[in-house]
Amino acid sequence: MRSSITARAGAALTASALALTIGVGSASAADSTTTSSSTAARQAEPAKAVSQFRLKSGVITQSAKSGVWGDVTFSGAGSYKSATTEVRINGVRKGKVKLYEGRYKKSGSKVTGGGVDLPRGWGAGSVVLGPTTFTYADGTTSVDSKKSNRFYIRRNVKTLNGSNTALVIKRNNNKVTFKVQRLSIINPGAGKYVSAGSVKLQYKSGSKWKTKKTIKLNSKGNGSYKRSTSTKQRYRLYVSKTSTRVEFRTKTSGRI
Repeated sequence: MRSSITARAGAALTASALALTIGVGSASAADSTTTSSSTAARQAEPAKAVSQFRLKSGVITQSAKSGVWGDVTFSGAGSYKSATTEVRINGVRKGKVKLYEGRYKKSGSKVTGGGVDLPRGWGAGSVVLGPTTFTYADGTTSVDSKKSNRFYIRRNVKTLNGSNTALVIKRNNNKVTFKVQRLSIINPGAGKYVSAGSVKLQYKSGSKWKTKKTIKLNSKGNGSYKRSTSTKQRYRLYVSKTSTRVEFRTKTSGRI
């Protein structure tokens, strides 16, 4: 994720203001010709358009806005003051946000590129952007009806346990106890993490993972499960990825 919501590569260019000449008295034929030529020249300038419009999926956290990055490039020689694009989530129009120009690039944890910042309160799900409105320095606008690819904005899942340990396993002879610690998912409206509700306890069988138990969690995201077995296995917690939440899984345990 970005370190600053507003730090975008490829910010919009600012055009020079057009000069307006105000005459005194009656307009002459020469004045009319000059004005007509100026208007025709402005209309002849090519309108901006979105040429590349492909974004990666984003994640909702406690931040007020979620940065979504991708390849966004504009065509057309004319300069512009700003670009705003319409946002639809799960097919429902949410509003307009600023559209940033740039090409996606990731180096380690640093990401740059074009894209948008989506308000957390708009919720999670499938997203499509467009049409896009370009505003020029003289106050005129143009609209490009091009739509983006379908991407997703998903709710983050994590443990709020102080040691960042979601799963604790203890064995006492043949009795094995599994404890889930504060596994939580973000609530976009409130901006707070709440209980994830449930999580799958899985064990490794050969090269595949199989679900042993779906553990229900209380309001704090805690839960437990006990089983009797002499077989030592490797375990993990797992929450599958959907259109509205990210995938979550703990590190594979040793044989317990």
